[in-house]
Amino acid sequence: MTELTPIRRGRCAGAGNWQTQYQALQMTAREAAELIRDGDTAAFAAMSNWPWELDGALAERLLETGGHIAIYGHFIPAGTRLLTPELAGQVTYDSNFYGVERGLEPMGNVHYAPSNLSQTPTWLLARRPRVAALTCSLPDENGWMSRSLWGTALSRKVLEQCELVLAEVNPRMPNIPSDGEAHTRIHVSEVDGIIESSRPLVETPIAAGNETDSRIAGYIADLVPDGACIQLGLGGLANTVGECLAHAGKRDLGVHTEILSTGVMELMRRGVVNNSRKQTCPGRSVYANMVGGPELWAFAHENPAFCQKEIDWVNDARNIARNDHVVSINNAMEIDLTGQVNAESIGPRQYSGTGGQLEWVVGSQWSKGGKSILALRSSYRDKAGVLHSKIVPQLAPGSVVTTPRTCVQYVVTEFGVADLKYKSTVERARALIAIAHPDFRRELERQMPL
Repeated sequence: MTELTPIRRGRCAGAGNWQTQYQALQMTAREAAELIRDGDTAAFAAMSNWPWELDGALAERLLETGGHIAIYGHFIPAGTRLLTPELAGQVTYDSNFYGVERGLEPMGNVHYAPSNLSQTPTWLLARRPRVAALTCSLPDENGWMSRSLWGTALSRKVLEQCELVLAEVNPRMPNIPSDGEAHTRIHVSEVDGIIESSRPLVETPIAAGNETDSRIAGYIADLVPDGACIQLGLGGLANTVGECLAHAGKRDLGVHTEILSTGVMELMRRGVVNNSRKQTCPGRSVYANMVGGPELWAFAHENPAFCQKEIDWVNDARNIARNDHVVSINNAMEIDLTGQVNAESIGPRQYSGTGGQLEWVVGSQWSKGGKSILALRSSYRDKAGVLHSKIVPQLAPGSVVTTPRTCVQYVVTEFGVADLKYKSTVERARALIAIAHPDFRRELERQMPL
């Protein structure tokens, strides 16, 4: 393991050993909130790494003073105090990926910032935040804290440029191994204030897959060879794919993924994933963000079979392609007959985000023997129970094109697999109609492109 060196000089850097500095850096959430100025810009970490103690104290201070603050981040947890109607006139929040954010947008102070997920550090740097705030694990014996579950939402590049770095230290946060280039650890000497917290971490329950997901996952498993390096997206389908890979008897799989969830844990436990054939970080599952609950966190805690890396390293298509036989598996919301993919909006309404889909589509196809797979259920029912096709002649007005048709390779529904790479528009349309819901195939044929 490469020895790490602190880069940023925090408020107490050089004042004795790290234990002495830790004691000197401790402050209350209120004291930390008072270090934030009216008109400040701040970058906050996501989900389990959201600075909860500071969130409450800063909200109270803003209400008292009438001050204003701009926050940048993504994937906020539910129940934040700063993003409530009473503070809508004092707090603005920009996000480059929506989750809870989509329900807060009607307040008028929550806005979407389009970017690929690997661009998160450069996007944040472009906004010039003065303040950075996050939650970390307890320090190890050398004073290094793990940024852990969602820590890469706030990269070292951003932390090193901020004037004020506030860290909440929570013993519940797992200490996940990370070393070498793009490591995700931060040293006690690099921060300006420490707030101790023992709040329960934000769990991300994964919806169970249904019969349709199982059929889709079966087709996907057939496309994954032994020795492949896999990337799985988020949701019930991802875990169902993992189950199918195990049942299919796949061997020697590797993991290099943006999001790591319980499905990967099960594959590691069963020995299906051992990372033995990877070219980068061999023997270790590489990820940027982790979703799940206590069982996964306990499994990952100090487990040398894991290595967390910064999001701009993990999702860099050039790094993805350094591994052979990468198979990327991502979700889509709808696709038109030419192969344009919308994975983030309902018409013009932002639903999730561009995320890393395009980066994985490109990186996996650059990989030697790699494959890109986009999966979607062929249809859905609206609130009135009316069935609609997700394979459409044209995307709905205002819909976002997440992945352009020029980059799409495999598309999978519960009715089969369509390989669109290098196909003409007519060939693409025919292939997609063949995997559409049978109730819509005739109408789709009537609206095929010439």
